[in-house]
Amino acid sequence: MATLEKIRQKGVLLTVIIGGALLAFIIGGIDFNTMRQGARETVAVINGEEIKIADYQKRIDEMTAFYKIELGQSNLSEEYVEQINNAVWNTWSNEQLIGKQAQSVGLVVTDKELADAVYGDNIHPLFYSIRMFYNNQGQFDKTLLLQFLNSISQDTSGEAAKYWGFIERMLKNNILEEKYYTLVSNSFNANDIDTKYAFDARTITTGLEFVAQPYFSLSDSLFQVTDKEIKDRYKRDQIRYTQQDETRDIAIVTFDIKPSEQDFQEVKLWIEKLKNEFSTSTDFVSIANQNSDVPTSDIAVSRNNIDPDLKEFAFTASVGDVFGPIYVNGTYKMARLSEKGILSSDSAKVRHILIQEPTVEATQKLVDSLFNVLKGGADFATVAQQYSKAGTKAQGGELGWIKEGEIDKEFSTAAINAKVNEFFTLKLGSGIHIVQVTEKTKPIEKVKLASIIRKVEPSSRTFGVIFNQASQYIAQNRTIEKFEATANSENGLSVRTYTVSANDNKIANIKDSRQIIRWAYEKNEGDVTDKVFESGEQFVAVALKSVNPKGTKSLSKVTEEIKAELIKEKKADKLAADLTTKLNQAKNLNALGLPLQVVESVSFETPFVPSMGREPKVLGNIVSLIKTQQPKVIKGNTGVFVVQAVNVGVQPAFNKKEEMNLVQQKMFSQNVLVESLKRTADIEDNRIRFY
Repeated sequence: MATLEKIRQKGVLLTVIIGGALLAFIIGGIDFNTMRQGARETVAVINGEEIKIADYQKRIDEMTAFYKIELGQSNLSEEYVEQINNAVWNTWSNEQLIGKQAQSVGLVVTDKELADAVYGDNIHPLFYSIRMFYNNQGQFDKTLLLQFLNSISQDTSGEAAKYWGFIERMLKNNILEEKYYTLVSNSFNANDIDTKYAFDARTITTGLEFVAQPYFSLSDSLFQVTDKEIKDRYKRDQIRYTQQDETRDIAIVTFDIKPSEQDFQEVKLWIEKLKNEFSTSTDFVSIANQNSDVPTSDIAVSRNNIDPDLKEFAFTASVGDVFGPIYVNGTYKMARLSEKGILSSDSAKVRHILIQEPTVEATQKLVDSLFNVLKGGADFATVAQQYSKAGTKAQGGELGWIKEGEIDKEFSTAAINAKVNEFFTLKLGSGIHIVQVTEKTKPIEKVKLASIIRKVEPSSRTFGVIFNQASQYIAQNRTIEKFEATANSENGLSVRTYTVSANDNKIANIKDSRQIIRWAYEKNEGDVTDKVFESGEQFVAVALKSVNPKGTKSLSKVTEEIKAELIKEKKADKLAADLTTKLNQAKNLNALGLPLQVVESVSFETPFVPSMGREPKVLGNIVSLIKTQQPKVIKGNTGVFVVQAVNVGVQPAFNKKEEMNLVQQKMFSQNVLVESLKRTADIEDNRIRFY
């Protein structure tokens, strides 16, 4: 009725609008299908600026390509895909929100600033996080960055240009955001009251002695909560039950995809059959690599680094002996000893100088010259700082302690086998390393093993059986009531309820669950899925229980929450009254008949108190506890505490200037600023339609 009344009140205006639209359609040929298509292609609208799916997907593709190159992977995990989606959204939001704010006060990033950030002496920190520009020692190398920039024009595929274009946009955004954050942070000023309060919160410290009576020590059934109490609390605290975005409650039943008894038996027979060939073949390492889930390494291992299940065999058997197969925690293991009695160091302390000149000849010439200079007694650190192209040049070429297999395998193996203080050279990639091992650990016994590790996985047969179970469950339980009731009545099944929002990436520990969230936002309340979702090692059946609109939750949605809160308060009153009576009679904590606990030192800023947890009301009473030096009954989050201050700390002298600087640093938070801009912005987020 209210809607109809509004239509009547706005009747004339609506007539004009509708008439105008029809006239425009007749005269100008407005295509309403095109208008609807445009809306369907809009991922978001931020302060009136539309973000189209084509543009948004282009950003996702760019960032995906960037991380594939960075990680050296052709496919990214679910977690990375989620992170990329969120990163693109946050980046675009920041561009729109911070970019507009920066523009309004005249902040820009000049070409000179960009050039300085790339080529200057103080290169931008962004580059230290880009693995493309790491050398073999895992450190940023400016030479590699410059080589990449020089090679962009030679890449006919255009991929290098796209890669750099993405980095350049990130760089420009970072610099602009840094300028804006600096400008805003300088506008924060702490007054004398803020400063003294912060100083006291940080420096007033005391030890605590306390006893606790937890709320769970009293049964909920002892306390009655009336409907009136629930309604009154709902009315009083309504703002607490307000949500910014629509959420949805879903019911989930999972079917674990586990190997069957037949699957275990088949793997057992397979590995036992393989044992004869593995035991007799001279090419047993290849057999291991072809059949094992874990590739065999040719690096010798010590007792400390070997599989615990194979340790005793490896250091007592003879070369050629075979161990197993054994079954451990869902995995079959079998091993053959290929070499023993190896004595070598476990770690080496290494320093190096990386030489990379424009030509191979020039590189070798400089290496020969420096090699002789070092053998003649020149200071290694000085030579490294002057000539090395590695990121360790600033540290005089020091790499520190490394183990075999760390960093580059060839490099680490050469270092482990080198003599202490002797120089040697090693060609890796386009450069040559001059290396010196300055220390090595004492040689220890090592062995080499070829091992076959095979985890028992569900077969396609088992996969199909469990899939059919999930499918039948969905087909036979088409209402939310039956969906939940059947799960609770059948052995091995249970129904769990989760509340999700449109942009959640994951539901608890359910893998690939974004697909389930999207389904929930496409369906109506009470719908049951007509397909089985595959989520990692589970099949999932799902039903949409309810839709919780944006705004204040209904009383029915929060009744149980309010009831639990009121029961907790009644428990607190009861326990506090009992403890107060006992305390008045006993006069000290020891006589209360509860375990006495001690905390060495806390302040207002202590986030978590040992043996107590997060109890802000206890910490808020520190000053009064210190002043009175008397035990006090305090109603906390998890129970009622009787607390007394002991061993009060000595407060340092108050330095107003230093404290004010600390307060101003804490007052400004980049995250808080961005969230504030988002709250005041007009944002329509439609990502759920596409991702």
